[in-house]
Amino acid sequence: MRLFPRYKAATSVSPWLPVFFLYFIERVTLGEAVLLGSVYYFSVFLLEVPSGYCSDRFGRRITLILASFMTVVACVLYIMANSFEALVAAQVLLASGIAFQSGSDSALLYDSLRALGREQEYTERETIAQKWSMTSLACSCLLGGALGMIDLRMAYVVTLLASIFAVSQCLSFVEPSIDSENKAGGFVTQIKQTFGYFSHPLLSWVLGFFIIGFSLEHVPFELYQPYLKLLEESSVTSWLASGSAPLVSGVVISISMFGGALGAAVSQRLINRIGLRALLLASISVQVIIIAGMSIVLHPVMLSLIMFRNFSMSMARGPMLGAIAPHVDSAQRATFLSMLSLAGRATFAIALALLSVLVIGNEELNWVALSQALGLSALVGIIALVLLYLWSRRIAGELTASDCQ
Repeated sequence: MRLFPRYKAATSVSPWLPVFFLYFIERVTLGEAVLLGSVYYFSVFLLEVPSGYCSDRFGRRITLILASFMTVVACVLYIMANSFEALVAAQVLLASGIAFQSGSDSALLYDSLRALGREQEYTERETIAQKWSMTSLACSCLLGGALGMIDLRMAYVVTLLASIFAVSQCLSFVEPSIDSENKAGGFVTQIKQTFGYFSHPLLSWVLGFFIIGFSLEHVPFELYQPYLKLLEESSVTSWLASGSAPLVSGVVISISMFGGALGAAVSQRLINRIGLRALLLASISVQVIIIAGMSIVLHPVMLSLIMFRNFSMSMARGPMLGAIAPHVDSAQRATFLSMLSLAGRATFAIALALLSVLVIGNEELNWVALSQALGLSALVGIIALVLLYLWSRRIAGELTASDCQ
């Protein structure tokens, strides 16, 4: 158990996050840089469920070793890359590493606790690991922004060192003991069995919550850069357009991640005080407030809201996973979590496409278009929040029982 928080911290070291686009456009054209983003998201999309199946079929430990090793190789390629093709390979490997880790780490933690007869500790230990993860992410983004002022490649050097440490932690993991009859079968059978869980009232509600929460959480992340770009036009914030762009991006993202660490730190106390349903609905409410605030005012003060972008979902993650775990067998757990993640990513991708076509169109970046996109997102969030609340009243017994898990 002592290894898991250190592993989560190591895999969350991402100093490249605030500078990766700047790094790309030093080496390729703007169009190729945008295409590299598509390569990453498409790769994660394709590998999300197969990686979960690999974890359920062949084991958590080997899957996590593969995930960290692929990240190591990706970082080496980033550092050496001088062509579009090399960066494509690096993007695919980075996406593979993230996909193979997704769900397997949480499944490893729960299975390990269950093997020790301590599964009641899962929610608390998941929130502790989340706190380590978000703190590591925040510090590394700040470091990445500062290093980017010197050499953008240094962000990937730091990620490489952290990934090598993550591999060493994975090698020290012990595979949780699982009954042979409780292992994943064929891929098609596994998918059918996993889909069956969504007929459970609580798990179907959690699916709805996650899709909405994931999408709303990523709206500010995707649109804060154009928001910053519009702030450059103000004399008060003209320094945002200076050569300190890597550092500014690192500071903004770092603040958001520190907010996530704070959310993870308070989640256990909040669920004990207000319960699972109120906590999850509150996390959606926070996202709606952030998006609505950004849609109303174009001002540097509104950047403080970004701190709470990660706060709400980090606050909800541990309790959400704690509610899921007792209802999903070990043989399908990683696949189930991968399906959850895939549903969130796919919904958000569709939402971005609709916003682009229906609101932004072919217009140049301007405040009216950005405000409308944010405002429409907030409105959808409010409607979804009301529907989730009404739905939760129909399964109040299931949600109350999950508070005790």
